[in-house]
Amino acid sequence: MKNLLIIGARGWGREIFNMLPHCMGYGTEYVVKGFLDDKTDALDGMAGYPPIIDSVEHYTPQQDDVFTCALGDADWKKHYVEIILKKGGEFINVIHNTATIGRNTIIGTGCIFCEYVSISCDIVVKDFVTIQSNANVGHDARVDNYCHLGVRAFMGGGSHVGDVSTIQTSAIVLPKIRVGTNCMVGAGAVVIKKVKDGETVYGNPARKL
Repeated sequence: MKNLLIIGARGWGREIFNMLPHCMGYGTEYVVKGFLDDKTDALDGMAGYPPIIDSVEHYTPQQDDVFTCALGDADWKKHYVEIILKKGGEFINVIHNTATIGRNTIIGTGCIFCEYVSISCDIVVKDFVTIQSNANVGHDARVDNYCHLGVRAFMGGGSHVGDVSTIQTSAIVLPKIRVGTNCMVGAGAVVIKKVKDGETVYGNPARKL
């Protein structure tokens, strides 16, 4: 049995903790050990949560430890994941039991798939990707490292989102459209043409901010 540490004890970390009992492998492959967060009072006044054990910077991974990163900001997620990886830490996938994953789909490590996520067939989802509830990824799409797809986000068939990019709540990336690396697609945006690396776009149709 592995001991899971959740990176981040604030809002998203607490949501992940509450989701874990409904995820694959919980209680049979791993149990929760606690949180890692440098804000030691993040859970003050909140009942029913495991302790904040240490900060990411100071914690030394133990033999039976595994990790998940519950940070909503893609850049900070990458930052803290890399700290643990350099210390030899191991990440696992946290996948809700209601998520559906089609055939021939490749999933990396350290991913989080929430309630009612729909991953179609022949898709590549790389490492440390977070996909929030009711998001949908169409056939032959590609989601690169450290991406974050918000609640009800949609990626059409053959679309591609590059490393460390965020597709916010209810945003739509149309089929075969590419969103570059380090991009932000705003809530409710409809992306109908390529988004260049580093761009932030909002609106319908999505335009550079």
